[in-house]
Amino acid sequence: MTRNVPWYVMTLAAFLIGAYALTVALSPPGESGVVAAMFETSPAGALAHFLGGAVVIIAGALQFNSGIRSRYATLHRWLGRLYVTGILIGGSAGFYMALHSSGGIVAHYGFALLAVCWLGTTAVAYLQIRRGNVQVHRAWMIRSYSLTLAAVTLRIYIPLFLIAGFPFEEAYPVIAWLCWVPNILVAEWLFIARPRFAPHPAG
Repeated sequence: MTRNVPWYVMTLAAFLIGAYALTVALSPPGESGVVAAMFETSPAGALAHFLGGAVVIIAGALQFNSGIRSRYATLHRWLGRLYVTGILIGGSAGFYMALHSSGGIVAHYGFALLAVCWLGTTAVAYLQIRRGNVQVHRAWMIRSYSLTLAAVTLRIYIPLFLIAGFPFEEAYPVIAWLCWVPNILVAEWLFIARPRFAPHPAG
Protein backbone atom coordinates (compact mmCIF):
# COMPACT_ATOMS: atom_id res chain seq x y z
CA MET A 1 0.00 0.00 0.00
CA THR A 2 2.75 2.46 1.02
CA ARG A 3 4.61 1.64 -2.19
CA ASN A 4 1.63 2.95 -4.19
CA VAL A 5 1.37 6.31 -2.38
CA PRO A 6 3.25 8.24 -5.12
CA TRP A 7 0.86 6.80 -7.71
CA TYR A 8 -2.19 7.80 -5.66
CA VAL A 9 -0.84 11.34 -5.21
CA MET A 10 -0.02 11.64 -8.93
CA THR A 11 -3.42 10.23 -9.93
CA LEU A 12 -5.30 12.57 -7.59
CA ALA A 13 -3.45 15.55 -9.07
CA ALA A 14 -4.12 14.23 -12.58
CA PHE A 15 -7.84 13.83 -11.97
CA LEU A 16 -8.12 17.28 -10.40
CA ILE A 17 -6.35 18.95 -13.33
CA GLY A 18 -8.32 16.79 -15.78
CA ALA A 19 -11.59 17.88 -14.17
CA TYR A 20 -10.43 21.50 -14.31
CA ALA A 21 -9.54 21.17 -18.01
CA LEU A 22 -12.92 19.63 -18.81
CA THR A 23 -14.69 22.40 -16.89
CA VAL A 24 -12.74 25.07 -18.79
CA ALA A 25 -13.42 23.37 -22.15
CA LEU A 26 -17.14 23.04 -21.53
CA SER A 27 -17.55 26.41 -19.83
CA PRO A 28 -14.83 28.86 -20.99
CA PRO A 29 -13.94 31.66 -18.53
CA GLY A 30 -14.87 35.32 -18.85
CA GLU A 31 -12.95 38.22 -20.31
CA SER A 32 -9.72 38.25 -18.26
CA GLY A 33 -6.86 35.89 -17.50
CA VAL A 34 -4.51 33.65 -19.48
CA VAL A 35 -7.12 30.97 -20.22
CA ALA A 36 -9.65 33.56 -21.36
CA ALA A 37 -7.01 34.99 -23.69
CA MET A 38 -6.43 31.52 -25.15
CA PHE A 39 -10.11 31.15 -25.99
CA GLU A 40 -10.22 34.66 -27.41
CA THR A 41 -7.19 33.97 -29.63
CA SER A 42 -8.41 30.61 -30.93
CA PRO A 43 -11.60 29.11 -29.48
CA ALA A 44 -11.18 25.87 -31.47
CA GLY A 45 -7.50 25.52 -30.58
CA ALA A 46 -8.11 26.16 -26.89
CA LEU A 47 -11.01 23.71 -26.84
CA ALA A 48 -8.91 21.00 -28.51
CA HIS A 49 -5.99 21.64 -26.15
CA PHE A 50 -8.06 21.43 -22.97
CA LEU A 51 -10.19 18.47 -24.07
CA GLY A 52 -7.18 16.56 -25.37
CA GLY A 53 -5.20 17.40 -22.26
CA ALA A 54 -8.00 16.25 -19.94
CA VAL A 55 -8.20 12.85 -21.65
CA VAL A 56 -4.41 12.44 -21.69
CA ILE A 57 -3.68 13.31 -18.07
CA ILE A 58 -6.39 10.97 -16.73
CA ALA A 59 -5.76 8.07 -19.11
CA GLY A 60 -2.01 8.35 -18.61
CA ALA A 61 -2.24 8.15 -14.82
CA LEU A 62 -4.20 4.90 -15.04
CA GLN A 63 -1.54 3.44 -17.37
CA PHE A 64 1.04 3.62 -14.58
CA ASN A 65 -0.89 1.26 -12.31
CA SER A 66 0.69 -2.20 -12.65
CA GLY A 67 -2.48 -3.88 -11.38
CA ILE A 68 -4.59 -2.34 -14.15
CA ARG A 69 -1.96 -3.19 -16.76
CA SER A 70 -1.70 -6.84 -15.74
CA ARG A 71 -5.36 -7.59 -15.04
CA TYR A 72 -7.02 -5.54 -17.76
CA ALA A 73 -4.79 -5.78 -20.81
CA THR A 74 -7.57 -4.75 -23.21
CA LEU A 75 -8.36 -1.66 -21.12
CA HIS A 76 -4.64 -0.83 -21.04
CA ARG A 77 -4.48 -0.95 -24.84
CA TRP A 78 -7.58 1.22 -25.27
CA LEU A 79 -6.36 3.73 -22.71
CA GLY A 80 -3.10 3.83 -24.67
CA ARG A 81 -4.97 4.60 -27.88
CA LEU A 82 -6.92 7.34 -26.08
CA TYR A 83 -3.66 8.74 -24.72
CA VAL A 84 -1.98 8.89 -28.12
CA THR A 85 -5.06 10.38 -29.77
CA GLY A 86 -5.44 12.95 -27.00
CA ILE A 87 -1.82 14.05 -27.35
CA LEU A 88 -2.10 14.26 -31.12
CA ILE A 89 -5.06 16.61 -30.70
CA GLY A 90 -4.00 18.46 -27.56
CA GLY A 91 -0.33 18.67 -28.49
CA SER A 92 -0.95 19.99 -32.00
CA ALA A 93 -3.37 22.57 -30.62
CA GLY A 94 -0.89 23.35 -27.83
CA PHE A 95 1.86 24.09 -30.36
CA TYR A 96 -0.39 26.51 -32.21
CA MET A 97 -1.53 28.15 -28.97
CA ALA A 98 2.10 28.45 -27.79
CA LEU A 99 2.88 30.75 -30.69
CA HIS A 100 0.18 33.13 -29.43
CA SER A 101 0.65 32.63 -25.68
CA SER A 102 1.06 35.30 -23.03
CA GLY A 103 4.56 36.09 -21.82
CA GLY A 104 6.30 37.09 -25.03
CA ILE A 105 8.79 35.21 -27.17
CA VAL A 106 10.44 33.37 -24.24
CA ALA A 107 7.10 31.85 -23.26
CA HIS A 108 6.28 31.12 -26.92
CA TYR A 109 9.46 29.07 -27.32
CA GLY A 110 9.03 27.36 -23.95
CA PHE A 111 5.49 26.16 -24.59
CA ALA A 112 6.16 25.37 -28.26
CA LEU A 113 9.14 23.16 -27.41
CA LEU A 114 7.06 21.47 -24.73
CA ALA A 115 4.43 20.63 -27.36
CA VAL A 116 7.08 19.29 -29.76
CA CYS A 117 8.67 17.12 -27.06
CA TRP A 118 5.24 15.94 -25.90
CA LEU A 119 4.29 14.84 -29.41
CA GLY A 120 7.75 13.42 -30.11
CA THR A 121 8.15 11.30 -26.97
CA THR A 122 4.66 9.89 -27.44
CA ALA A 123 5.32 9.07 -31.09
CA VAL A 124 8.48 7.15 -30.14
CA ALA A 125 6.60 5.30 -27.38
CA TYR A 126 3.89 4.31 -29.86
CA LEU A 127 6.39 3.12 -32.48
CA GLN A 128 8.29 1.08 -29.90
CA ILE A 129 5.23 -0.80 -28.69
CA ARG A 130 4.25 -1.49 -32.30
CA ARG A 131 7.69 -3.12 -32.69
CA GLY A 132 7.23 -5.14 -29.51
CA ASN A 133 9.88 -3.30 -27.49
CA VAL A 134 7.89 -3.15 -24.25
CA GLN A 135 10.69 -1.91 -21.99
CA VAL A 136 11.70 0.86 -24.39
CA HIS A 137 8.02 1.77 -24.82
CA ARG A 138 7.62 2.14 -21.07
CA ALA A 139 10.68 4.37 -20.83
CA TRP A 140 9.35 6.71 -23.51
CA MET A 141 5.92 6.68 -21.88
CA ILE A 142 7.55 7.84 -18.64
CA ARG A 143 9.13 10.70 -20.58
CA SER A 144 5.83 11.49 -22.29
CA TYR A 145 3.81 11.51 -19.09
CA SER A 146 6.42 13.59 -17.27
CA LEU A 147 5.66 16.24 -19.90
CA THR A 148 1.92 15.69 -19.49
CA LEU A 149 2.36 16.52 -15.82
CA ALA A 150 3.52 19.99 -16.85
CA ALA A 151 -0.19 20.79 -16.56
CA VAL A 152 0.13 20.08 -12.83
CA THR A 153 3.48 21.76 -12.18
CA LEU A 154 2.39 24.86 -14.12
CA ARG A 155 -0.47 25.33 -11.69
CA ILE A 156 1.83 24.84 -8.73
CA TYR A 157 4.45 27.34 -9.87
CA ILE A 158 2.08 30.18 -10.80
CA PRO A 159 0.71 30.77 -7.26
CA LEU A 160 4.15 30.15 -5.71
CA PHE A 161 5.73 32.85 -7.88
CA LEU A 162 2.87 35.25 -7.16
CA ILE A 163 3.08 34.58 -3.41
CA ALA A 164 6.83 35.24 -3.62
CA GLY A 165 6.03 38.67 -5.04
CA PHE A 166 6.97 38.20 -8.69
CA PRO A 167 4.71 40.03 -11.17
CA PHE A 168 2.84 37.61 -13.43
CA GLU A 169 4.37 39.19 -16.55
CA GLU A 170 7.87 38.35 -15.28
CA ALA A 171 7.03 34.94 -13.83
CA TYR A 172 5.11 33.45 -16.74
CA PRO A 173 8.01 33.27 -19.26
CA VAL A 174 10.12 31.46 -16.63
CA ILE A 175 7.27 29.09 -15.76
CA ALA A 176 6.84 28.27 -19.47
CA TRP A 177 10.16 26.40 -19.14
CA LEU A 178 10.14 25.52 -15.45
CA CYS A 179 6.85 23.63 -15.71
CA TRP A 180 8.36 20.89 -17.90
CA VAL A 181 12.18 20.91 -18.07
CA PRO A 182 12.65 19.66 -14.46
CA ASN A 183 9.95 17.03 -15.12
CA ILE A 184 11.86 15.44 -18.00
CA LEU A 185 15.11 15.65 -16.01
CA VAL A 186 13.45 13.75 -13.16
CA ALA A 187 12.34 11.11 -15.67
CA GLU A 188 15.93 10.74 -16.90
CA TRP A 189 17.18 10.54 -13.32
CA LEU A 190 14.67 7.74 -12.71
CA PHE A 191 16.35 5.62 -15.38
CA ILE A 192 19.68 6.02 -13.58
CA ALA A 193 18.41 5.61 -10.02
CA ARG A 194 16.16 2.66 -10.88
CA PRO A 195 17.69 0.60 -13.69
CA ARG A 196 14.50 -1.47 -14.07
CA PHE A 197 12.93 1.59 -15.70
CA ALA A 198 15.83 2.08 -18.11
CA PRO A 199 15.14 1.38 -21.79
CA HIS A 200 16.46 -1.93 -23.12
CA PRO A 201 15.52 -2.97 -26.66
CA ALA A 202 13.94 -6.37 -27.07
CA GLY A 203 16.18 -9.15 -28.37
